[in-house]
Amino acid sequence: MLRPLATRWFEVLCPRREAVRTLAELARTGAVELELRAPDTAERPLADIAAGIAAYQRLAQRYERYWARGRLRRGPLLAAPVQVMERALARIAAWQREADPLIDQLQACEEEQTGLSWLERILGKVQGSALDFALVTASGPTLGTFCAILPAGTALALPPPMLARSVPWTDEDCWMILGPADRLDAAKAQVKAQHGRLVLRPAWLKGDAVTALARIRARRQFLSRRVVHLTAELDTLFDEYALGDSLGEAVWLEWFSRRVGALERAGEHLAWITGWTDDLDGERLTAALERADTRALLRFAPPPTGSRPPQVLHNPAWLQPFELFARALGVPGGDEADPTPLLAVVVPLLFGYMFGDVGQGLVLVGVGLWLLPRLPLARLMVLCGASATLFGFLFGSLFGVEHVIPALWLHPLAHPLTVLAVPLVFAVVLLSLGQLLAGFGALAAGRARHWLTVDAGMLVLYLGLVGMLALPDRGFGWLALAGLGWYVAGAYWDAHKLLGALAALGHLAESALQLLTNTLSFARVGAFALAHAALSAAIVTMAAAAPGWAAVLIIMLGNLVIILLEGLVVSIQTTRLVLFEFFNRFLKGTGRVFSPLPAPPALVTGGPS
Repeated sequence: MLRPLATRWFEVLCPRREAVRTLAELARTGAVELELRAPDTAERPLADIAAGIAAYQRLAQRYERYWARGRLRRGPLLAAPVQVMERALARIAAWQREADPLIDQLQACEEEQTGLSWLERILGKVQGSALDFALVTASGPTLGTFCAILPAGTALALPPPMLARSVPWTDEDCWMILGPADRLDAAKAQVKAQHGRLVLRPAWLKGDAVTALARIRARRQFLSRRVVHLTAELDTLFDEYALGDSLGEAVWLEWFSRRVGALERAGEHLAWITGWTDDLDGERLTAALERADTRALLRFAPPPTGSRPPQVLHNPAWLQPFELFARALGVPGGDEADPTPLLAVVVPLLFGYMFGDVGQGLVLVGVGLWLLPRLPLARLMVLCGASATLFGFLFGSLFGVEHVIPALWLHPLAHPLTVLAVPLVFAVVLLSLGQLLAGFGALAAGRARHWLTVDAGMLVLYLGLVGMLALPDRGFGWLALAGLGWYVAGAYWDAHKLLGALAALGHLAESALQLLTNTLSFARVGAFALAHAALSAAIVTMAAAAPGWAAVLIIMLGNLVIILLEGLVVSIQTTRLVLFEFFNRFLKGTGRVFSPLPAPPALVTGGPS
């Protein structure tokens, strides 16, 4: 598990007319990344239907709303792509001739419904006012009326002699406008120029406000029934013309044109589908070809000369959330270590040490378990919360209160030096492990000799320097001198010249200083543990000085602030220490990321196979 896995090169030979269907089924596995073996022999098998695909895309933009109600089916795509696209466009055209009049009626009903809903709201505001709406409806033909809804605070500038009456409204301004019929168009243009909406009164709307409201409601009920009938007729047409089959086929071809575009020609009637797969045993690819019912041959072969296989991380499901940290730098190269299994220990320990509290840790565990079915990364919260709970028992802290449970180790504020020192010891172990992982990578890259003769001396020197600083009377100076001699001698032996050894001394000074700086950075782990304990103690002190329920409220709100604020800060610090202090020793993220081909949309929309 400490090494990423290289993907395998696969090759599928299939008939050209079955290439789209074969590729679509392979894409459904999520396990293939396409790469042409010989770009100079590539061809675009759908080049002759580019105009047809463009026509389908224009139709899809216009009718997507009405097609979305149907079920796109996984058509067999047994015919050639040209025939499939011609058949799909012919069916769409036949459907279009009958559907367009229905769509026009449907859109007119919906537009009228929208206008009537606004008018109903306006009349609801004026029906109890002194305005006699019966006189408004009887204002023609010399006079005319309409309503306007404008952004709040807009100055309504109307041509004379128009009259405007404000209607009570929320968030926006609503006006009822009366004037000469031959001036209404100019007034409406003014409203539109001010980004307003026009609400027109239908000619059939007569009587006072109460009568008008009753008529509007009756009309809206009629329109609702009409919309249902028109929608049902469109659904029937969709099925009558078997549009689901044709659209499913067209979506496949459009997906192939956009996502793939070119394949390698293998003859007049055959094509190659080549690339990389993380299905290392081939079971998923074989099953996909069987589902496609295609005459295709699959083989795993050596990759083309000079190609670079993508790398994939191979960890159990419970470890996969911790891959987030390594992926922040890309993906480990083939000669680099995958730190994911180690991070499953390191990350919870760092987080729990800085956030040690039984109650707060259990809250994080509970929230993480609640989120887990919807968010796999919530497993990080569960494990970090469990670690915080464990350290809470060690620190004797329950929601910041330190006299409820006994401390199994110590109270942080009572022993601040110890709390600061422990992370430094942890840092020495972790950074030494990082240097050993660098040696692991050197072994994989065939540079084990260089690491043993040079870089291993750096590790010995680092341990000697740390020992000298921490325990100056224990003779660690000899270990530091041994590491220095090891490094210089190894550099001379590796370069076979004195100048190489002298240049290595500069690198040695820089690296040793960087290592010591990285080590001191872990002092912030102890500092945040003390800050967390101090903030919890402050909240408990404030609660102790408050009466009755106020104390309970202070404890609850204070712990909520700690969980949200400190939880975020501690998470950031943990990530920073892992990425910039630990990973610096061995991980560069030089691997090529595996980018699987997305599946065609029609393959997941349902319907019969």
